[in-house]
Amino acid sequence: MRLLVKGPVGPLTGTLDIPVSKYHAHRALILASLAPGTSRIHGLSEAGHVRHTIRALRQLGTSIEVDGDTFVVEGGQYRPVRERVTVGSSGTTLYFLTPLVSLAAAPVTIVGQKYFQRRPIRPLLEALAALGVRLDAPTGSPPISVVPHRPAGGRVAIPGALSQWISGLLLVAPFASGPSLIEVTGPFNERSYVDLTIAMMRRFGLVVDVGADGRSFSVEPGQRPHPATVCLPPDIGAAAFGLAATALHPSDVLFRGLPAVGAARTDHPEADLLTVLAGMGVPLDPDPATGFVRVRHDGLRLSPVSVDCRVVPDMLPVLSVLASQAGGTSVLDNVAHVRLKESDRVSAMLQLNRMGARLELRGERLLCHGAGDFAPADLSSFNDHRVLMALAVAASRADGESRLTYPNAYQISYPRFLDEMNSIGMSMSVETTVRPARRGTDRADAAGTAGTARPAGTAPAIEPGRLAATTLGAYVRRWARRRPDDTAMVEVASPGRPEQVVTWRELDERADAAASLLLRLGVAPGEPVAWQLPNWTEFTVLSVAAARIGAIACPLMPIFREREMAFMLGRSRARVVVVPDRFRGREHAAELAGLLAGPDAPPVEHVLVVGGDRALPPEAPGDARARWHRFEEAVAGQPVDRSALDARRPEPGALAQLLFTSGTSGEPKGVLHRMDVLTRAAAMEVRHLGLTPGDRIFVPSPMAHQTGFLYGMWLALTLGVPHVVQPVWDGRAALGALRRWGCTFVQAATPFLSDLLNAVEETGLTPESLRVFVATGTAVPRALAERATRTLGAAVCGAWGTTETGLGTLAAPGDEPGLVWGTDGRALTGVRIRVTDDAGNVLGPDQEGNFEITSRCLFEGYLDHPEWTEAAITPDGWYRSGDLAVIDQAGFVRITGRVKDVINRGGEKVPVAEIEQLLHTHPAVADVAIVAMPDDRLGERACAYVVAAGPIDLTEVRGFLDARRVAKHYWPERLEVVDRLPRNPAGKVQKFVLREWVRRSIDSEGRG
Repeated sequence: MRLLVKGPVGPLTGTLDIPVSKYHAHRALILASLAPGTSRIHGLSEAGHVRHTIRALRQLGTSIEVDGDTFVVEGGQYRPVRERVTVGSSGTTLYFLTPLVSLAAAPVTIVGQKYFQRRPIRPLLEALAALGVRLDAPTGSPPISVVPHRPAGGRVAIPGALSQWISGLLLVAPFASGPSLIEVTGPFNERSYVDLTIAMMRRFGLVVDVGADGRSFSVEPGQRPHPATVCLPPDIGAAAFGLAATALHPSDVLFRGLPAVGAARTDHPEADLLTVLAGMGVPLDPDPATGFVRVRHDGLRLSPVSVDCRVVPDMLPVLSVLASQAGGTSVLDNVAHVRLKESDRVSAMLQLNRMGARLELRGERLLCHGAGDFAPADLSSFNDHRVLMALAVAASRADGESRLTYPNAYQISYPRFLDEMNSIGMSMSVETTVRPARRGTDRADAAGTAGTARPAGTAPAIEPGRLAATTLGAYVRRWARRRPDDTAMVEVASPGRPEQVVTWRELDERADAAASLLLRLGVAPGEPVAWQLPNWTEFTVLSVAAARIGAIACPLMPIFREREMAFMLGRSRARVVVVPDRFRGREHAAELAGLLAGPDAPPVEHVLVVGGDRALPPEAPGDARARWHRFEEAVAGQPVDRSALDARRPEPGALAQLLFTSGTSGEPKGVLHRMDVLTRAAAMEVRHLGLTPGDRIFVPSPMAHQTGFLYGMWLALTLGVPHVVQPVWDGRAALGALRRWGCTFVQAATPFLSDLLNAVEETGLTPESLRVFVATGTAVPRALAERATRTLGAAVCGAWGTTETGLGTLAAPGDEPGLVWGTDGRALTGVRIRVTDDAGNVLGPDQEGNFEITSRCLFEGYLDHPEWTEAAITPDGWYRSGDLAVIDQAGFVRITGRVKDVINRGGEKVPVAEIEQLLHTHPAVADVAIVAMPDDRLGERACAYVVAAGPIDLTEVRGFLDARRVAKHYWPERLEVVDRLPRNPAGKVQKFVLREWVRRSIDSEGRG
């Protein structure tokens, strides 16, 4: 469905009835329910979330009746009429009532819609527990069971991420048996909403003392609220959209219920908007007959304005629309917090540029340059009510029809928005059938099209066989012809690099130029081209360029130093190498220059340097040293000969990738893959997960690793969807990118999932569009999988794969959670798996053995080492993974360890993976790996390496395992606490490093 907005419209006339403030309604109703006696709240709110509050209070036994336009509330102790009280989908109701039900006469369990399984509430729950509220929330989200018990009070800290958390604590603190001190930590967002809570509490006789710093709140115990009469003020946030519409069109519209500026004082958090609008020239004149605001004019030229968005954070969408029509440049300052709302509202409103506006984001400032009328466009509301309504108002200025995704989002705060806008002459309606997207609707369709994707687990329109029959370069050419202005790639901003958005046309043209440059440098068919690049735009450009001329892509991890680079460049014999000038404090170009100047330099002839402005190493006539080029200059100045490129077009079965294993146990191996195999492997995952052209792929994993290269970039390019790449990993930045670009799919190692989850729990924000996270590298601990599924609201799918095989097993969103969590998934269609004993006999279900796999996605072989290839493949064509595994009756795989990682304790094998999974559930264990340590008597014993989240020692670990009835032979007999576990870029723990650490420690102790 879409919201259709047709423009232009004629003069707007009539009356808009402004609803009452939902912010005041929530607080007044809840406080009235606590005050013994009768309270009267004048003004009825129709906002959906207020209705949830009323229903929850009635379930708690509070009488709320409607008398005309008044809520009549009989307050007093909660006497629940049912054990389970639902808050519906209202976050405010959840955050306010969870602490207050501790005052009820009977136990209460707070429940809500499934939506709340991904809404973090743990920081509030921890603060409430510190205050003495007795509750139980095993999942960190509803259901939350609360036992009747007056809080004890005390000193608690709460992050300032969400004002509702702070308000929830303030509401319950006066009822504690002792004094309370509530201190806000970190950024303090939405302060005006906390001020409103305190002001409303005061009207019911509850007092909160605010510290001089405005971040600490003292509350005396044993306070008793009294009933009150409250008149709810108008909702200025709802009025804002009508005011914006009347500012953009000739109008004569009365805003019934909205007093003129200066006519009445209001404590509405968004009241300053009226002053801002008046400063822009909007005639907010009092109507002589009513005293309410009337906007009457025959056309306006709005004045530019400068606004501190910390004062009116929720008004940025409307203000950006108005500022785009002003006669000059407006400055919306301090917009960082606005990017942490229901959506990244700053990025969402940058869509106005696609309508002809000129918005520019500079740090924490949004500059809005006046640009005249808008053009129609298809846009995304990102399921954000304020973004939807603001863009709808903007679209009314366009000469034609615009379409917006999530058309019903307005009902969250302004249920009559459509009716009210149409009543004064606007043209807005909800489309009930989805039509094909227009060209040029790239970023705008991110959230909307994801919602129309076919159910997970069903087949996409393109089958693996058809995908594999086409080359990567041909795919990019196809999308460039069909959808030239759609987004092909986004590079998220990183230090020294601004955010970059590349269309399919631009990617196609840049790949042609880079391919032409490689031809000029003499790159032959089947010859490797090496590049050591982060997740930058140039990485994708080079990948397409190499595929276009039949060269072999040889990406190298940015973490590699001179030793690894010398080995890999020497082994690959790449004559052309691309490196960054510098990245994350490393001087890559200088390091390579030193390497190439040495006596054992690899045979590199040309080095292309990305970025930087320093002089390149000079060329010497007749010198055999490599020639150095500035990548940007070399590509920009390169003429494109399409006929020459077409003459080099490879067959789908040509070699396309040389990828060195990052290895956990020895020398890196050069793995060779054909182009059709890579495309088939990506298509198999597309089919398994039900990915569609409506998806958007987020790529935080290094693209120089198979996870990022194949299941990020390559998958997106062949499916024809955008891929959003993150050059420098950071959980909060990833969360922002996922929200800003509406990404739906991520494949990355388990630590990426953990960091993203932490970012969600710390900020209170969720990646709403995300629906699938495939966790690779190691099995996702069951506790983490459960927590991530609830908090992210996405399917968390375990998987197993290698550089040599691609993904072999993978869970799917429709699989039973009990089977998925803690396993590595099930075989993809077209993949066969088995477990064998050391003699090669195939074992049955639930028996541990050597894990083997075969499919049409196996590698071609190891570069220069046919003996390794022969050793890796069984006589009947199965790949020996080197992993130990169990396949259960349902076909789900559980990797139990590496053959080389087995701990043989006096003839008894320790089930390493099982013990690690158990220890992951210990609250003081953030990460753990168990390895063998040498022992003179038993041969080997178990040593646990732990990344601690709290105090822990070997005695605690043993007691923990003892309580779970684990055999003593399996208990770790040594514990080492470390800051982090050594992992390769795929996220796999490098246990050979840990074994070396413990061996050295034991040797050192022996010498001591």
